[in-house]
Amino acid sequence: MTRLFGILLILASAVAELAQRQLATVEGRLTTELPLDNVRVVLNGGMYTAIPRQDGSFKLHAVAPGSYLLEVLDTQSVWPTVRLDVSATSGKARALLTHSRQPLPFPLPLEPILAKLTFFEKREGFNWAGMLMNPMVLMMGFTLLIMVVFPKMMENMDPEQLKEMQKGGVMEMLANPEAAREKLEAQAKQAKRAKTAPPK
Repeated sequence: MTRLFGILLILASAVAELAQRQLATVEGRLTTELPLDNVRVVLNGGMYTAIPRQDGSFKLHAVAPGSYLLEVLDTQSVWPTVRLDVSATSGKARALLTHSRQPLPFPLPLEPILAKLTFFEKREGFNWAGMLMNPMVLMMGFTLLIMVVFPKMMENMDPEQLKEMQKGGVMEMLANPEAAREKLEAQAKQAKRAKTAPPK
């Protein structure tokens, strides 16, 4: 009998303690132009959860005294995080923005920090300036310029200068570079032998 009386006494004190604890209701409103279909408002990562209505208003019922972080889970926007403190004596709640420490009134007015997240870079259209600044295009343009301008220069050259160039082997070098290279190598070997040969 005394054991039953002891259990009843413990239960009565637990109920009295629960009655003394003040539970708060947290209200707020999300302001955005985007749809709120997949948006959730959570305290401490899901300890309390609310689904906002179409007008953006939400309610978190029976929040026990303590400190919480209120977050808005949204895939389309980034929302501010709010620190929420619920008093154990009065049951009143106090809210501060975590990034600026600015106090917020109730119902909490929340707006997204960054709306319409872009995860991919927008592809640029065709750019003539970018194409012309490409090193390969510049090399091709320079080669084409030489191919067009060099024959014109040869046509306008004085006939005497042209004969001198032909005697000097410039035209031969341009016409047959492989043979000109072999000839230059042979001349270099001959000059080396002449330097190393003992004097007579």
